[in-house]
Amino acid sequence: QLIPDYGDVSNPDVRAKYGYLEAGVSIFGNAAMFAVKLVLGIMINSISLIVDSFHTLSDTGTSVVVLLGFKTSKKAPDSEHPFGHGRAEFVATLVIAVLLVVVGLTFVLSSMERMIHVSPVEGRILIAVLMIVFAVVKELMARFSIILGKKIDSSTLIADAWHHRTDAFTNVLVAVAIVGARYNYYMLDAIFGMAISALIIYTGVKLAKDASDRLMGKTPDENVLKNVKSAAKSVGGVKDVHGIAVHDYGVSKVISMHIEVEKGISMEDAHNIATRVEDSVKTNVKAEATVHVEPHGKESINRAEVEKNIRDIVMKCENVVSCHGVDMVFNGCSGVIEFHVVVDRHMSVDESHDMIHKLIYQVQKRYPQFKVHAHVEPKAG
Repeated sequence: QLIPDYGDVSNPDVRAKYGYLEAGVSIFGNAAMFAVKLVLGIMINSISLIVDSFHTLSDTGTSVVVLLGFKTSKKAPDSEHPFGHGRAEFVATLVIAVLLVVVGLTFVLSSMERMIHVSPVEGRILIAVLMIVFAVVKELMARFSIILGKKIDSSTLIADAWHHRTDAFTNVLVAVAIVGARYNYYMLDAIFGMAISALIIYTGVKLAKDASDRLMGKTPDENVLKNVKSAAKSVGGVKDVHGIAVHDYGVSKVISMHIEVEKGISMEDAHNIATRVEDSVKTNVKAEATVHVEPHGKESINRAEVEKNIRDIVMKCENVVSCHGVDMVFNGCSGVIEFHVVVDRHMSVDESHDMIHKLIYQVQKRYPQFKVHAHVEPKAG
């Protein structure tokens, strides 16, 4: 239990602590490996090991991206970001994914160069052994990142794990090249390099696609939709659920949905059912929900036909410029009709008041089972 409330991964502060832990371990691990590689490189006079030590030190850059991503994502909502800053994690994932693709392409170029211009790779077996040891350490760091990433469902930590893994592959390639050179298999590192490059590029592209999809509002996983529907249907009085929309903000999710209830129940009962559904979704899915209530069963009135008839009635009236915002709430064969009427901006208040009442009367006469509300507004100009 290195993190207080470590199980409450829906808490932005706790999620950030997971991110800080992973980044801290990565920075410490890379700094320690840099020091060891540098000292050993100087002791055995190995230029390649000294160069690789500075490459390891540069890997702390992705850990900085992780830190910044989680630091931003835990910020509280503000006027410009009313749903919080959770998507900063997706941006961090995208940055790391791009870095992975760049590393993969670099591997491709260096591997092709080795295939075209085969040259012996000099090195001691001691260095090869050290590279394998460093590869094991980097793989352990990768697995640690994956464990934390899966715990809080963070693509950022998974992406950083793959960055650690690419370094492990690099160290293994150096070891393979050194051993292969001793037995005149100079192409081994190039062949292995091409295969690993393809894996790294594929992983980077996949992570980038996943992060981009979540930033652009991709349809959520089927299991999420099932959980939302199950949470809603567990509330008594809910006959059916449809129109589920999930807005993923990383740390938080905002859900809107439509539920169907019995046609004859009162508005108060329907409102109470909707409130219980919102509570159920919040408890079971860890998301805020907005619930729209509809009567169960097929509407007995054609919505499109009603809207057309209302527009026809309104547009026959003198001084009317346009009609918009026609909305209907059905409850079987009855309900509420609401619409907006735009009139000439020079029309007086008295005239507009009389006109809107005549329109309400005409619509009410056409649809006596409905309550009618109309709003008048002047034409902009």
